Amino acid sequence: MKNSKRVILHYDMDAFYASVEIRDQPNLRGKPVIVGTSVITTCNYEARKYGLHSAMSVTKARMLCPYGIYLKVDKEKYNGVSKQIKNLVLKLTNKVEFIALDEGFIDITDIIKNYPSYEVFAKKFQRGILKNTGLTCSIGIGYNKLSAKLASDAKKPGGTTFIRGLDEFANFMSDKGIKLIPGVGKKTQEILGRKNIVEVSDVLKVSLQELRSILGYNRGEMIYEYSRGIDNRKVSIESKTHSISNEKTYSSPLEDREFIWSEFLGLLVKTHKRLEYQKFHTKTLTLKVRYLDRKTITRSKSINISTQNIEILKKLLTVLLEEIDLEDKIKLLGINMGNLSKNKEYQLAFKDIEEIKKERKIQELKDKIKDLKNI
Repeated sequence: MKNSKRVILHYDMDAFYASVEIRDQPNLRGKPVIVGTSVITTCNYEARKYGLHSAMSVTKARMLCPYGIYLKVDKEKYNGVSKQIKNLVLKLTNKVEFIALDEGFIDITDIIKNYPSYEVFAKKFQRGILKNTGLTCSIGIGYNKLSAKLASDAKKPGGTTFIRGLDEFANFMSDKGIKLIPGVGKKTQEILGRKNIVEVSDVLKVSLQELRSILGYNRGEMIYEYSRGIDNRKVSIESKTHSISNEKTYSSPLEDREFIWSEFLGLLVKTHKRLEYQKFHTKTLTLKVRYLDRKTITRSKSINISTQNIEILKKLLTVLLEEIDLEDKIKLLGINMGNLSKNKEYQLAFKDIEEIKKERKIQELKDKIKDLKNI
């Protein structure tokens, strides 16, 4: 099978926490199973028939599904199963980006050449996971991360979907609403809705310049590209010895921008202390955000020379925050310092500092111009 382009697989374990519990307690099979104490973390597909979903309060869930099986979260158990899955994936390749306990991206560009079709490889992958863990997963294979993720969401549970190129992406998205585009939350839907942009097909009629004027420079460009199947992000390959991270989950969703900034800053300081303690220097800062609807995004930025300088890292944090939607409710924040090295202390190149300042200044000017247009 000839593959000149990238081939990316996204796997997503089906109702992960609930499925683990059902595997360990077969008597629960066929019953609505809900995992969560105050808020649902996961529920199986039988429970979803009653209108239950992740992030719903358990109080409301009990009203909709009073005879469901409600279980406490056993994070230690789920972490163990997740580690088992990750180890299975790493036997295939190290070109992997694990983005949660139950999902990840795999660059299979080189591997897929040894199989007659995407279908054959996907089914073999699913059989391997099922045989070793007793769990099912949904698979999406695409030409980039965006198409692979959308494909894995298309048929659940246990489905396989393939999007091989831009033409197939266009067909796949032709009848979809804009909420399917990553980064389009409720607030963005409202803003675009006021412009009569409600379907992906409507976005395709809008110019890049107009989308930037409506949503802001970075966000407008992202929506413009994603609606057209453009996504040049690479599968970020990092091992534990090459990154240091911290994340925090919140019982009450975050909405206040100032508070979100202060929380990110606290995570940065905490992660930086570990960086210093382990005598590492970093080139890459990554922010992670998980929204109330469990949608998870990451944004990264790198510099040319590794550093331990907290002020430089704060500047990177500021730049990255401009690329993240803070309008929708947030349940988790995370920070990762990657591309670590044990280098001696280097002064950050002057051009790196100027690059960060320049990027920040350009964005400030663009925001002012946008504000003036709205007056």
